[in-house]
Amino acid sequence: MQPYLDGVLSEEQVKEAWEHLADCPGCDKRYRFEQDLRHFVRVAVDEPMSPALMAKLAELRHPLH
Repeated sequence: MQPYLDGVLSEEQVKEAWEHLADCPGCDKRYRFEQDLRHFVRVAVDEPMSPALMAKLAELRHPLH
């Protein structure tokens, strides 16, 4: 999945991946999730985080033992 999303497959491999995704609902669902996640990460990097959200996230941290 990752090489496909990274765009490093050959044309033949891309064709095989598309054919598989068309016939495999589980992989298609995973592909769409991964694609949406990558988009979210790209967008989230550009959006500033509010101090209140930063504080809430800091409260969720667990110390490493």
